[in-house]
Amino acid sequence: MGCCSSRAPGSHEWQSQVPGSYKANPIPTVNKKANVPPDFFAKCIKKGWLRTLPKKQRIWCMIHENNFYFMDNEEDTEPRKFFSFDGCIIKMDKNVLEIETKELMGGSVPRATYKFMAEDATIAMDWYEAALKASSRRN
Repeated sequence: MGCCSSRAPGSHEWQSQVPGSYKANPIPTVNKKANVPPDFFAKCIKKGWLRTLPKKQRIWCMIHENNFYFMDNEEDTEPRKFFSFDGCIIKMDKNVLEIETKELMGGSVPRATYKFMAEDATIAMDWYEAALKASSRRN
């Protein structure tokens, strides 16, 4: 609750005049939808369906340059999530691909481990080789 019950916190006129207030200095838009070139995802190293572990949710995945993108389906142009292969540890066991990212920006982006399951060991090996290729790229 703000200073009174008549308005939401930060909505008084005098608060917009305070240096450093969110009205005088609006919060920048993060994750603003960028104009993605039409052929951006056509130039992928690898793309296809994988399943996340442990939930086994089916997602569309792509490796483009040195990034891994998660999408809801193949028509999506905006990734649900992505990470960079820089400094990643990539492992494979049967048809499971495990990617461990490194901690970035002094810990503000924590280390994470992603596990994906392919339909079979051959497809998993294709993803593993593509991930190794992407992790060794230097742009």
